[in-house]
Amino acid sequence: MWVIEILYFIYILIRLRLEIPFYSQEQYRENVTNWCRRLMKRYNTKIYVRGKPQPGFLVPNHTSYLDPILVLALKAGGAVAKREIKDYLLFGPIGQKLGVLWVKREKKKSRSTIIDQLNNWDAVNKPLWIFPEGTTSPFGELYPFKMGVFKAAENSGMPIQPLVFCFDNPSVDWSSNGNDKDVLGSMIDFYRNKIKTNVYCFWLDPITIKPGDAKQKSDELHAKMLKYIERFERPRNE
Repeated sequence: MWVIEILYFIYILIRLRLEIPFYSQEQYRENVTNWCRRLMKRYNTKIYVRGKPQPGFLVPNHTSYLDPILVLALKAGGAVAKREIKDYLLFGPIGQKLGVLWVKREKKKSRSTIIDQLNNWDAVNKPLWIFPEGTTSPFGELYPFKMGVFKAAENSGMPIQPLVFCFDNPSVDWSSNGNDKDVLGSMIDFYRNKIKTNVYCFWLDPITIKPGDAKQKSDELHAKMLKYIERFERPRNE
């Protein structure tokens, strides 16, 4: 019953919230990764992975609300996320413990503060997930990249570790229920319709960005990731 699955998800959030004082940040991140792996298994989502991650800014594509669960199941770390998520049920304290950097995308001052942090970020020792599109792309597509993480890699000297993942069920797309980017509606549809999907994950070669090369490297990575998506992100029966 889909209501039970939603209650189970809420139970995990409550448990993670209560456990915050008892773990270091590193221990807590590993704990969250273990729970994310349990959730993916519970959702009958089979994850196929090629390659292994190297240190650096962690840069994946973004299609669905499942993506944060997926990426944390693959590798523990912090993230850059929009500020409004902090106000969602229990997500604020959990994200804070994980080391999430909250950004108000409509506020220039907030964006500038995050950029300053990223320009001095030690991504090798403090892994950080950043979705370069700045939003979600429709199933089978890849929106243009924002330059933030690429400029940060250029300014900090930290490498970028790209990840491209491809679902084989279009229903994981946030807007597939007809409501544009509606988180609650998409989550309810996922549970109510018992959506199942496989996901194919490819750790690509790390990127080092020299001064003046940020835009070129961004375009090259976008083209490379899009090739994977066009080849592998398609309905299972195709």
